[in-house]
Amino acid sequence: MTADQSIYNSDHAYKARPIKVIVIGAGVSGIAFTHFIKDYENVEFTLYDKNPEVCGTWYEARYPGCSCDIPSHSYTYSFRGNPDWSGLYVGREEIFHFFRGLAEEYGVYEHTKFEKLIVGAEWLKDSDQWKVAVKDIKTEEISYDYCNVLLNASGALNKWSLPNINGLDSFEGPVIHSARWDDSVDFTDKRVAVIGSGASAIQIVPSVHPKVKSLVSFNRSANWISGEFASELATNGRETKYSEEERRKFREDPEYFLNWRKRVEHAVNMSYDVFVKDSEVHKEMTAQCIELMKKRLNYDETLIKKLIPDFSLGCRRLTPGNNYLETLTKDNVAVETAGIEEITKNAIVTKEGTKHEVDIIVCATGYDTTFVPRFPIVGIDGVDLREKWSNGPSEAYLGVTIPNYPNYFMTAGPNSPISNGSLIPSLEKQIEYCIKWVHKMQTEDIRYIMPTQEATDEFNEMKDAMMEHLSFTSHCTSWYKIGRHGGKVAGPWPGSGPHYMEVMKTLRCEDYAIKYRSKNRFRFLGDGHSSREGKGMHLGWYVRDELMDKKVEESV
Repeated sequence: MTADQSIYNSDHAYKARPIKVIVIGAGVSGIAFTHFIKDYENVEFTLYDKNPEVCGTWYEARYPGCSCDIPSHSYTYSFRGNPDWSGLYVGREEIFHFFRGLAEEYGVYEHTKFEKLIVGAEWLKDSDQWKVAVKDIKTEEISYDYCNVLLNASGALNKWSLPNINGLDSFEGPVIHSARWDDSVDFTDKRVAVIGSGASAIQIVPSVHPKVKSLVSFNRSANWISGEFASELATNGRETKYSEEERRKFREDPEYFLNWRKRVEHAVNMSYDVFVKDSEVHKEMTAQCIELMKKRLNYDETLIKKLIPDFSLGCRRLTPGNNYLETLTKDNVAVETAGIEEITKNAIVTKEGTKHEVDIIVCATGYDTTFVPRFPIVGIDGVDLREKWSNGPSEAYLGVTIPNYPNYFMTAGPNSPISNGSLIPSLEKQIEYCIKWVHKMQTEDIRYIMPTQEATDEFNEMKDAMMEHLSFTSHCTSWYKIGRHGGKVAGPWPGSGPHYMEVMKTLRCEDYAIKYRSKNRFRFLGDGHSSREGKGMHLGWYVRDELMDKKVEESV
C-alpha cells in the first residue's frame, strides 16, 4: 500500500511560515508587543492608533494632577526599569516620555499607522483571515487591511463621552471632559463644578482648587480613599523624591537597582489579601481607611456621612487621594451628593432643588468600561461581539480569547488583573501568551485557534465561585460588575497579580479548538530534518555537565 504523499512536507520540521498580525493600539501593550515579536521570524505586523502619537491613555490624559497611583518603579516593564524616575510616584508627563522613548528604541514608529481608527473587523471564513476596516481620522476615508491574527490592545480607557444630563448642551460656559482636557480654559477666580468622584476627579479637584473662586464637587457615590500604595516605602508620602545621588546609584549599580525594583514590586503585589472578605487584612485596612478619611475630613460629621462608603472596601476601586479630602473641607468648596436634576445656561440644579451657579463644568466621569467593543467585531458564527456582550455577560477565556472569534486576542479583557497589584507585568503575560500562539500557528501548520465554549464556561464558573470570597462581589454599584450593581464581576481577576502571571505561563491547548491547514495535523514534521538542521545551527546544543549545572544553581 502506497503512503499518501499529498500530506508530505519537503521543509524541515517546525519551519515558521509567514504570518501577519494587526495590533489595535500603540500604547503600553502595543509597545511591548513590538519589542517581544522581534525575537520571532517571518512575522509581519502593523499597529494602528487613532492618535497622532504613541502611549494611548498617557498621551490623551492631560488633566491637572494626572498621575499614576502606584509606584513609578512598578509602572514599567518587568524587563526594563527606569533609573531616572524623579520620585516614588510620578506624573503623566514623566510616564509619557519614558514610554515614548522606549517606543522609539523598539521601532514602534516604523510599524505604526497613526490617526487611523479601527471601525470594524470581520472573520472571513473562505480565507481564514480578519478583514479590518480602518478609518483615516483626517480624510474620513475607509480602507481595509487583512491579517491572520488580530490583537486588540486598545485597553479600557479609550472610549469616553459626556454624561447624559438634561440641559448639559445648554450650558454657556466651558464644558471639559477629563479625557479631553482644554488647556486654554483659565480657572482663575472662576466658579467651578466637578462632576464625578472617581480617580480623575480625585486628582483634578485638589489641582484646580488653588486657582478657583469656588468649587462644587458633585459626588454621586462615595469612594474608599486610601493612603499611597506601597506606602511603607514612601518616606514623605506622595512627595517622596529620589535624590540625584540615589538615581546615580540606580544607574551605576544594576544589581542594586534590580533589587530595589523587586522590593517595590513585592510591596505592590502584597495587596491581594485586602480584597479577601472577612480576612484580618481586610478588616485592618478598612479600619485604617476609615480613620484616615475621618482625619483628612477634619472629623466633619456632615462630610463623613457623605463621603465614607457603607459598602465593603474593595467593592469599587480603592484610590489614594493625595489632598483630595482635605480640599473638600475648604470654605469655598461644597460637596453635593443629591444628584443632578438639570443644567441651565449658567447653573447646575440638584434633585433636591439646590441651584449652584458656575462658570466652568468639569466632567470627570471616566470612560465606558463595559468591555463592549466600540466597533463591530464579527466572528466565525457571524455574531457581532458588541451584540454578544451587550445582551449577555462579557465573558472571555482567561481575559485574552473568546469562543467563535478565531485568532482574536485581547489585552486587559474581561477579568484581567486590573486591580490586583502591578498591572503591566500581567499585560506582558497576555502579549507573550498571544505570541506563543502566533509561533505555534507558524511552526505547527495551524490555520486558526479559539477557546472552546465548554472551557470558557468552566473558567467563568470557577471565576464566579472564587469571586464570592472577594470584596469585588459585595453590594455596591461598580463598573467591575456586569450591570453595575448585582451582576457578575467582569473587571478584576479572581486572584492576585502573581497568581494570574502563573496561570498565563503555559498554553492549555486542551482548552482550544484547533483548525489545521492540511488534513493531517502532523504535516509540520516536514522531511525529517530538525529546525536546527534546517537553519544550519549547532547540533550538539543539548550536551551539558550535571555538576556544572549544580554549581550554577548554588551560585544563584
